[in-house]
Parts: sequence; structure tokens; C-alpha cells
Amino acid sequence: MRNSVDHSRVVKLMQESASHEALSVLERLFRAAELAVAPTTSDIFMTMFQLQLLAEQYEPARVFLRSIRATQAERLLAGDIHFGLDGEPAVEEYRRIRRFSLIVEINDILEDHVSTCEVFSQLDSGHRELARQYAWAALPALVAEGHFELADRYRDDPLKLLDVVNETALALPLYPPPRQAPRLAAELSSLVRDVRIGMAVLRGMGDNGKADVLGEALVAGLDSDELKALAQRELDAPGTVMREVGDRQMAQEAAGAQPPS
Repeated sequence: MRNSVDHSRVVKLMQESASHEALSVLERLFRAAELAVAPTTSDIFMTMFQLQLLAEQYEPARVFLRSIRATQAERLLAGDIHFGLDGEPAVEEYRRIRRFSLIVEINDILEDHVSTCEVFSQLDSGHRELARQYAWAALPALVAEGHFELADRYRDDPLKLLDVVNETALALPLYPPPRQAPRLAAELSSLVRDVRIGMAVLRGMGDNGKADVLGEALVAGLDSDELKALAQRELDAPGTVMREVGDRQMAQEAAGAQPPS
């Protein structure tokens, strides 16, 4: 529970504008996680979240993030793909933190797509298998920075999740009750993300016609009018799906908390 106490202290320090002291605590928490055996995302989630908040107002926090990003990139390119130490206690590999994912997270905080592209390009040059594993995380940055040919080499079939979404829609609601995971919405978001990236790559390579056809194929391939309309809104404004689901759940929860009249 020690980390919970430390994170509560960071909140208090930030409220008091004691940014230097808050950063010192977060630096220590990050270093401790890096020296832990097989840490998982949950072990550093709050630390990274608070670093993001601090970095919005305190430049030394951004300097620290750039420093740890450089270390993660160096170790990744040396073949050390997981954050933390190997050994017991053993956890499933999918639960471990991959250094490239951490690099992308840091770059998202710093709004530095160039750095993500640079690290991925080095993986493409010397570690092709790792590049294939991490392409899904790198593609948004590659597209944002105009590396369309590189993105085209690694992007998958953008419609591969279409059947999955249609099958899930037969069993699960698009707008589940409050506190229930919106699985269908998450799958639809992933599908539209892949299509949006595919369309951007095609347009970037000068093939507007194929990009239009891909977008039309997405909407036409969804089985329900509700999914079609929401997918189109997500294409036009990324984040729409999860925002609408979240708003619906919050409204349902608020209505349920109201006393009967």
C-alpha cells in the first residue's frame, strides 16, 4: 500500500504547488518500478498519470520524461524489450510492460510523434520482428509525421475486425449499463481506428479513390444502422464512440441515483 500513500502525497504536493517535491516522489516511484521484477501496467499507471499532470505545468517533469524515454529507447534497441527486471515472480508475458509501449506513452504526453517515428525506424532497420510486433502502436505517429510508405509496409488489413464487431453486436449492447465494460464500443473503436489509418496512408500515397472505397466498405460492412451511423461519426471525429458510451452510462447512473418522485 506504500505506493498509494506516496501517490496521495503527490496529490497534496501538487495542490500546494510544491512541484519540485512532487517530482522527486514520482522519480523515486518510477525508479523503484524499473528495479522491480516483472512489473505490470498497473504498477506504474498512477505514476505515469501523475507525471502527465505535472508535466503540463512544470518543465522539469518534461525533462525527466525525456530522460527516461532515452533510457527506454537505448535498452529496447539493445534487445531488452520489457520494462523492469526478469525473473520471479513470473507473470504472463502479455501483462508485462513493453518498453516501446512506454516510449509511445511518454511521447504522447510530450506530444512528440517524431521521437516515436525515430525509434520505430530504428526497429525497422535492425529489429524487423519487433517492428512488426509494435507497428500497431507506432502507426498513428507514422501517419501524423507523413511516413506513409513505412506505415503501409506494416499496417494490417484495416477491415479484419469487421466480422468480430458484427458478431459481438449480436450478443452485446452498444450502450451497456453503468459499470459494465463497453466491449462492443471498444471493438468498434479499434476497427474504425484501423480504417482511419488505412485511409490516411492511402491518401498520403496519393490514392484518394482507394481511401474513399475503404471508408465506404467500413460503413457498408456493418450490419446495423446504429453501428453504421456511429462508425461514420467516429471517422469524422475520433473518440466519438467511447465519449458517447461514457456519456450514456453517466446519464444512466445519475438517473438511477435520483430519488423517486
